[in-house]
Amino acid sequence: MNNETVQQLLEQIRRDTGGAFVTGLAYIGDRLGLFAAVAQHGPVDSFALAAATNLNERYVREWLKALAAFGYIEYDDADDKYAMSEEQRAVLADEGSAVFGAGTFHFTLPSLPRTEQLMEVFRNGGGIAYDALHPEVPAAIDRMHRTWFDHLLTDEWLPAIPGVDALLEKGIRVLDVGCGLGRSTIAIARAYPSSSVLGVDPHPPSVEFARALAIEGGIVNAEFVALPLQRIEPDLRFELVIAIDCIHDMADPVGALRTVREHLSDDGLLVWSEPAGSVNPLENRDTLSRMRAALSPFHCLTISLAAGGPGLGTLIGTEGAQGLAVEAGFERFETLPVPCETQLFFGLRR
Repeated sequence: MNNETVQQLLEQIRRDTGGAFVTGLAYIGDRLGLFAAVAQHGPVDSFALAAATNLNERYVREWLKALAAFGYIEYDDADDKYAMSEEQRAVLADEGSAVFGAGTFHFTLPSLPRTEQLMEVFRNGGGIAYDALHPEVPAAIDRMHRTWFDHLLTDEWLPAIPGVDALLEKGIRVLDVGCGLGRSTIAIARAYPSSSVLGVDPHPPSVEFARALAIEGGIVNAEFVALPLQRIEPDLRFELVIAIDCIHDMADPVGALRTVREHLSDDGLLVWSEPAGSVNPLENRDTLSRMRAALSPFHCLTISLAAGGPGLGTLIGTEGAQGLAVEAGFERFETLPVPCETQLFFGLRR
C-alpha cells in the first residue's frame, strides 16, 4: 500500500466533506441575505451583521468564521471585522453580475435531501420526476444559468456563429427548446426585435413565470407554450432553433431532435449546447466536470429515467451528441466556434 496515495485520498475526503458543509452554509448565506449584507455593510462584525439581517448573532458569528476560513469573505483580525472584496461581491452577492455564482449553492442544497429517494431507485430502478424535485429547483437552475442569458447568449455566443447574428438582425423565426423560466427566450427577443421567438417548456409553472417576466420587460416578440416539444403546432417552421443544456435531460432525446429537424426550415440551423465534458470519466477530473458528474444522478439522470427515458446523464460529450444527431437523421453536424469554457456548442442542419 502506498502511504502517500492513502494520505492524498484522506485529504480529498476532508476537502470534499468540507465542501459539502460549506455549501450548506453558503446556501444559508445566499438565502438569508448574509452575503448581500456583508457586501453592503462591510467591514462589519457579527453583532452589526446580525442586527442588519435580523438573525441570531451567535450563528452569524460562526457563519462568518467558517466562510472566512474558506475564502468566501475577508477577515481583518486587527479589528475583528469581515468584508467582501470586489471579486467576492461579484460572484456571491451581485445577482446581475456576469460572474454571479451563488445560484449553484441554491441548486445543490435542495437537491441533496432527495438522497433517500435516490437510494430507492438505485435499488429498484426508475427515477425521480422533475415535478417531484424540491420546489426551489427551477428557480435555482434559473439563477445558476442566468449569467449565460443576461451576458453571454446574445453578446458572445450567437454572434460567434457565422451568419446567425445577421439573420437575427434581419428578422427570423426562432424556437427556444427547454426555455425554463424564459431568460434565454427573452434575451434573444430583446436583442433582436425584428425576430420572433417561441419558448417551449413542458413545466407549466416555469412557463407562467416566463410570461410574467416578458410582460415585465416589455417584450412583445416572444411567446411561450407549456407543452412537450413534440406537441407544438406541426406546421411551424423556424430558421433557428436553440437548445441550451437540455437535450440530455429528456425522456426521448432522439425523438426531440427528430422533432426539431421536422420544424427546421430547409436552410435552418439547430444551435445545441451540452455541458463541457466527456463520456470518459478520466477526462472529467477538472473541478467543473467533476461537479457535473456528481450532480448527474441527483438531477439529469434521474428525471430522464423517471419519464422512461434513456438516462444519458449530464456529460455526453461531443461523441454522444454526434451519435444522437445521426440517429435523429441530421445530415450535418459540426462543432461551433463559440467561445465558452463551460459548454460545448454544436450546429446541426437537416
